[in-house]
Amino acid sequence: MLGRCNPDSANGIDKSVYHLTSAQAALGHTVGLFTLSGKPALPVPGVPARTYRPLLRAGLSASLWRDLREWRPDVVHIHSLYVPANAMLARALRRRGIPYVVTPHGAADDHLLRRRGYLKRPYRALVERPTLNRAAFVHAIADESAIKAYGVTAPLVVAPNGIDTSSVPHDLDRDAVRARLGVPDGTRLAMFLGRLDRDHKGLDILVDAVAEVSRTVDLRLVLVGPDREGSRRVLEDLVARRGVAGDVTFWGPAHGKEKFDLLAAADFFVQPSRWEAGVPLAVLEALCVGRPCVVSRAADPTCTIPGHRAGLVVEPTVAGVAEGLHRMATAGHETLAEEGRQAAVLARTEFTWPKAARTLTEAYARYAARGVGEGRSATT
Repeated sequence: MLGRCNPDSANGIDKSVYHLTSAQAALGHTVGLFTLSGKPALPVPGVPARTYRPLLRAGLSASLWRDLREWRPDVVHIHSLYVPANAMLARALRRRGIPYVVTPHGAADDHLLRRRGYLKRPYRALVERPTLNRAAFVHAIADESAIKAYGVTAPLVVAPNGIDTSSVPHDLDRDAVRARLGVPDGTRLAMFLGRLDRDHKGLDILVDAVAEVSRTVDLRLVLVGPDREGSRRVLEDLVARRGVAGDVTFWGPAHGKEKFDLLAAADFFVQPSRWEAGVPLAVLEALCVGRPCVVSRAADPTCTIPGHRAGLVVEPTVAGVAEGLHRMATAGHETLAEEGRQAAVLARTEFTWPKAARTLTEAYARYAARGVGEGRSATT
């Protein structure tokens, strides 16, 4: 993978690979983690992690390839698209007869072609699509329709992200956060958590929706997370233009207990993404804390959240998000409390890392490497 597998990162790939590999190791499999990063590797429970500096030119690190061959994996699990070293690794694996699988992590979505599409379209046709179609299987988090539309004909295995319930503190302090924000008891607090990516996460839609509903309901929105390519400044300008500076707060990045205290302080969570690979990890964290969620269909493609009465799926439009915000802001306390209880049950039963780890290791054994299911090695 590209990155160093940091569980406290705002990057969902870092988090998901961290929890997936440690869950596979906990099931008794031998798992190694090979990452491309300029920073030292971070410890992953039960998983030896090695980090290699990305090359200045597109290429595969000789030391990474040497160490990987010495590891003698039964199967290699590659994460992300549009990373040239990943495509070169896949080619080298094919030559050695080592099966590999790929998780696109949402990168197959057509929305991403709008960003430097003049480069991505030919790269997709010449490199990514052949790489995916020669994989033993492609792992879809919940984005199988986007992967098929990308032109993938290899087998698809669906395994949603999970949530590590042990990472959620038991002593959450809801009142301290609300006091720090200056939110009165009668004001409903909506929370977004993640990278402040205006386009991807639909945050421009969200700010416009807050401006629409602020005329009739008492609602405060808090945006928690690091800036993404100048999106925060654009959003701050939008907040000022729409006259909702008193209704929208930018908190900045939050990690560990602070992050979960923020989620606990919210009355509900909101994420109107234009595209996602499946239910985002931030949404799962909010569900686990017991907060109902207002999300776009991209963030819940199978409508699992409304199906379990744990929130709403809305269209990623100003009107759609405004309707969801109004519904949550005017719901009774008992209604929100019941949806919160259902949210916590949903997170702990349907979205677990051991469940995802079992699904994928069974798929390794079925499609890729005889014996993986009996405890042989897998490499990410």
